[in-house]
Amino acid sequence: MNPWRVRVGLFLAGCVVLVGPLRAQWETLQPGFEYRKFVLTGPVEAFVVRMDISNTTAQQNNAIDSMLAQGQFYKTGLANGGRETVSSMVNRYNDSIGYYWQVWGMRNRIICAINGDYWEREWYPSGPFTGRPESGQVQGGWFCRRYDEFSGGSGFFYTVWGVPAIGGDVVNGGGAAPQKVIFADSSEVNLPKVNVERGSDDLVLYTPQWANSTKTAAGGVEVLMRLNRPALPLPHGTSADSCVGTILEVRNGPGDAPLAFDGAVLSGTGSFATTLLNKCTVGQTVRLRMIVRDYGFASRTPVHPAQDWTKAYGSIGVDREMLIASQITNLPSPDTTRDPRTGVAFNASHVFFVVVDGRRAGSIGMTFGELGLFMRDSLGATHGCSLDGGGSSAMWVEGRGIVNVPSDGSERATVNGLMMAAVQPLSKTLTFAGGAPVKTISTTNMRSGPGLNYPVTITLAAHQAGHVISHAMNGVRASGQNWWLFSDGATTGWVSESALQSMAGVQGCEIY
Repeated sequence: MNPWRVRVGLFLAGCVVLVGPLRAQWETLQPGFEYRKFVLTGPVEAFVVRMDISNTTAQQNNAIDSMLAQGQFYKTGLANGGRETVSSMVNRYNDSIGYYWQVWGMRNRIICAINGDYWEREWYPSGPFTGRPESGQVQGGWFCRRYDEFSGGSGFFYTVWGVPAIGGDVVNGGGAAPQKVIFADSSEVNLPKVNVERGSDDLVLYTPQWANSTKTAAGGVEVLMRLNRPALPLPHGTSADSCVGTILEVRNGPGDAPLAFDGAVLSGTGSFATTLLNKCTVGQTVRLRMIVRDYGFASRTPVHPAQDWTKAYGSIGVDREMLIASQITNLPSPDTTRDPRTGVAFNASHVFFVVVDGRRAGSIGMTFGELGLFMRDSLGATHGCSLDGGGSSAMWVEGRGIVNVPSDGSERATVNGLMMAAVQPLSKTLTFAGGAPVKTISTTNMRSGPGLNYPVTITLAAHQAGHVISHAMNGVRASGQNWWLFSDGATTGWVSESALQSMAGVQGCEIY
């Protein structure tokens, strides 16, 4: 096709017609990932990366996952109010491990990343920001933050098998679809909260995305579990509650229980503390049923059917869905303001990340209707939604960094984001055996999980003696290093192999 062929898009806002040449074609970033900058009359500049999902298998792992600012929801004491730029989140999560295709230890090579959800306020409309996203989040298969209950929308999500969707109105914790804790004796209790501060007469599930520990005060009961897999979302009515936790410890009173990368903590006060003491014993199993019931949007034209959240792998909240089955819908009235925009769109073969610049002479931005039509008519998407825009809009591309011009003049620190990743296979070394005596070579950080995306638990001194704790993920590759579960007798956590030395002589190494 002639690259100067004129394409015309009739945009809804004010019946303005944007006409312009497509001045570049798709550039391959990595097999399955392509980048393109669109320059439209307006002027408008739009930056797009598309990821091929037409041949998603266990062997070709193109995935979408979410990123979390500073790696945790607990923001007290963090710099910049707990927020972080897209570029910094990429540095945090590049080469991090996940659970894509239901294999723990596959690594994310990030090809593209964009900003995510709006920011939560302590109170509306003008309270201070908390540093947390306004809506829910799923990360690496962990259901780690709930969506608002039946509030007019939920989020974009991508399953462990490579299926994209935009959720409708959901219930994900109460009402007709409570999430549950099921004890070894088959009794159960509804789970009131996930990854929030614990109150009185309360029960909270804490996952690794909360912090390196529960941050709870003394009092109450905390049950530490190791899980067989992340606490993936499940559909309403399912019996496939295969997220199983083995109880490692029941703590009565101390508070502030540690959180491991493959673990979770049930933290109870009041009557819930009594329930945990009566129902939980070390060595027993506890099942977690993380239900999401989606009602869709029956009142929209076209109707948006209920979505299946089974084993959603990565998800964040969206501002609005604008494109359903190739029809523009759900626009604000009036829809006349052109601003920088960030969005996600998809069809049967591709997922698209879109950032549109605005608030500058070289690019005036888009309305929501214009963004929806661009997704449909220029990209061929059938479904699309918007995320946080304005000064938050930013796109990072591997080898190029931030490709757009953020309207603040530089990247804005925000609360979360989405990444496209070419998932790398599980890789481990066999340097040490379980139980092997080892010591630290130099001062080094111990982390709650294998990778730089997990928080530091303590800093170990040089020549600190200890031993390797047996674990299926020992030697796993993440963040450019290999990691081992290490204990010095007082504290247990993950330490880089490069910081450890065998006390029985240096052993050989094999990578597979």
